[in-house]
Amino acid sequence: MSKIKAVLFDWDLTLGAVLGGVSNEERLSILFHNIGLHYDSENITEAIAQRQRDIERGSLQGEVRPQTREQYILFYQQLLTILGHPDPPRQLAERLYEGYADLPFILYKDTVPTLQALAAQRILLGIITNHSSAIRSVIKELLGEFIPPEHVIISDELGVYKPDRMIFVQAAAHLKTPTRQCVYVGDDLAVDAIATVTSGDYARALWLDRSGCSKGEKLPRNVYRITTLIETLEYLLG
Repeated sequence: MSKIKAVLFDWDLTLGAVLGGVSNEERLSILFHNIGLHYDSENITEAIAQRQRDIERGSLQGEVRPQTREQYILFYQQLLTILGHPDPPRQLAERLYEGYADLPFILYKDTVPTLQALAAQRILLGIITNHSSAIRSVIKELLGEFIPPEHVIISDELGVYKPDRMIFVQAAAHLKTPTRQCVYVGDDLAVDAIATVTSGDYARALWLDRSGCSKGEKLPRNVYRITTLIETLEYLLG
């Protein structure tokens, strides 16, 4: 295998987390509160469960785990409908989508040490994230020391979203590195890790299972499970 020259990372739940160690339902509750929609995390938990049941029954169209801008906008509209907000306008859902980037983002303790160690080895660093362009200024503020703006690949700006192979290919091109000399690190086994090697043709993908709750999934060739970012160094630096 060619020498690894670049490591790219997912953003949310890989390098850090919105509002730190809170549940997804708590994040959504705060996001909704920020635009004047006062639903608590219990309400949102019930609405998400109802939406999933409706999708599984075929009475509602949508992705259980949205990835693209349009999927998220539909997700917010459907949640609002279930929560009792009749016929929610697209504009309201777009405010929620864009507002997610305004929530405080907290880096994990192993993020900066990992990036420092990789940078010291002259390994190129980048980010690929399914996010709105509003996140760019946040990334620059928190990690601009390690990752230049041209190495930050934001799905909304390209109009291509993970797990589409083209976002991985274009990211490697932005770093001026062949895909076979790239590694990707992310928390989503299917969207980040498996897609990167099977579609994006990256040399390796590291699935970051911070919870340690793996069910013993059989991983494809060149996909490896790690539980901390520091373990990235073992796969690159021996």
